[in-house]
Amino acid sequence: MIKRLSKEPLLHFLLIGASLFFIFGLAQDGMPGRTDDQVIVSAGRIEQLNNIFTKTWQRPPSPAELKGMIDDFVLEEIYYRQAVEMGIDRDDTVIRRRLRQKFEFLTDDMAAASVPTDEQLAAYLAANADAFAKDTTYTFEQVYINPERAGVDLERRVAEELAALKAGNEAGGTGGMLPSYFDNAPARAVDNSFGRGFARSLDTLPLNDWQGPVESGLGLHLVKIAERVEGYLPDLADIRPIVEREWVNENRLETRRLINDQLLSNYDVVIEWPTE
Repeated sequence: MIKRLSKEPLLHFLLIGASLFFIFGLAQDGMPGRTDDQVIVSAGRIEQLNNIFTKTWQRPPSPAELKGMIDDFVLEEIYYRQAVEMGIDRDDTVIRRRLRQKFEFLTDDMAAASVPTDEQLAAYLAANADAFAKDTTYTFEQVYINPERAGVDLERRVAEELAALKAGNEAGGTGGMLPSYFDNAPARAVDNSFGRGFARSLDTLPLNDWQGPVESGLGLHLVKIAERVEGYLPDLADIRPIVEREWVNENRLETRRLINDQLLSNYDVVIEWPTE
């Protein structure tokens, strides 16, 4: 029952709303006590200033240094209040972006607090198998034939080259910039060199025999595959840190999306497009 409820979007939505109220409460509690003309520096704030200094300088502050930090904090609070009262914070792009960034940091911290279970990670791995699967790898030789340099009878040229290779002779090909030998090359690397889909063409060829022509984005190739190791999906235990990292990132994005939807639902957005 509890597991089923934990997967309900409505429950997630309510928890996010409650978390936001909690965060806002913490933010208010963390502010120095205030009225319009009073600044109170709480014991908690003094402890925070003391800890920041200690972490920075690897020693506690002297009484004079601590008083200096408190005085500076009081002035910062007064300057802040004056700036807000004067409206300096309004329509300032830098301030608006900084406040948005700070709000997003808070919501991201909420998402980061979620620790996935092995069951959740296993489900995520299965749903995103293509992203985590190990590529098929290929060890092969190739001879390149450029159709534009092969002469008038391309088909005959290819047949002659292939027959020479099968007989154990060296074939000249027509040159090219690609290496003639690839060792344990992943499918993605093969496609990056020859063009998309080339690796898939190699899957149907027998091993240890010259075959072809295999067409690529560059031209034609005669190919001899020495080894082909099929790709596979690793077990969760072997790649758990990677899967967890991706799960956390996706959860962060989904949490932000839900919060954005919740915030937008509280406002009536009116967009006044220019007449032209």
